[in-house]
Amino acid sequence: MDKICAPTGHVDTISPMTDDNIFNLDARPAMPSLWDPEVANAALDAFVDEDDRMTGGLAFLFCDEEGKLLQPVLVADLPTPLRAADRWTALRWATGLCEMVGDDHAGPLGLILAVVREEGPVCDEDREWHQVALDACAEVGAPMLGMHLVTMDGVVALPAALRAA
Repeated sequence: MDKICAPTGHVDTISPMTDDNIFNLDARPAMPSLWDPEVANAALDAFVDEDDRMTGGLAFLFCDEEGKLLQPVLVADLPTPLRAADRWTALRWATGLCEMVGDDHAGPLGLILAVVREEGPVCDEDREWHQVALDACAEVGAPMLGMHLVTMDGVVALPAALRAA
């Protein structure tokens, strides 16, 4: 079973992913909220496998109003070189889903974005993704739960922003 951090900071064995890397919907009610960056780190670590980290891409975690994971999505085919317009295209797609799938009572789905790559510390390009994600979420009123970096060394959360630009 994969490890998911419980809100107490202890690690429990709640498996959001099956052995063949498919989201386990039955585990969802027992999952802690992904509003907690450590829990989100653990969920991303369980979702993004070694091959995905070698290939690189973007991981999107779509969440309900409580921060419970509804659907993880990995996009591995990113253009190179990457332009600002490409970031906006990816985030408008994601926030469009947040807006479309959300309901009138709870509003749009929440979003966690993670840059996935083989190695390296947080860099300016990651911060650019973070800013575009904040701005795109603000455009549709979707909660931005967090921005993360996933590498072979693990998962790290970028510092939370105070507001969108």
